[in-house]
Amino acid sequence: MPNSPETFDRIVEQCILMEIQAMTLYTSLANQVRDEETSRMLRVLAGMEETHVGRLVQIFSGAMENPEKSLSRVDILKAFQPDASRMYKARLAGAGLTETSPLDDYLTFAIVGETHARSHYDRLSGEATNPLLREIFQTLSREEADHEETLKRIQASSRENR
Repeated sequence: MPNSPETFDRIVEQCILMEIQAMTLYTSLANQVRDEETSRMLRVLAGMEETHVGRLVQIFSGAMENPEKSLSRVDILKAFQPDASRMYKARLAGAGLTETSPLDDYLTFAIVGETHARSHYDRLSGEATNPLLREIFQTLSREEADHEETLKRIQASSRENR
């Protein structure tokens, strides 16, 4: 992973947008599903992602030479670009999710997404030559693992309550 400021800024932007897109996806799904419990759980997931966006900004602000300049380029509207929308619709269709899908299916989908994010941060950590960047990506990986475990607990609890 090149250590140039432009490359690092681009990675920052991609990571933040990844979290914003996940938050948007969960909120959108929560507005579409008919089952109230599924909707509630999807809103919980969206809140988790919103918290993570704030955490990303906090972590990266401490590592950037000029955080205001870099973070000002993160355009939240990019999360709503048509390509991103098509990608998520394709992922949902590929996973077989519909507005009537059960909560368990959504939770499995979310767990897979968190696993993917964790792997992404693990890869970035392994590629980082700067020890500070390596630690940032390791921290993010641990946070994604925490999200993943939280989702697994929610899923186990929802299965017990059926």
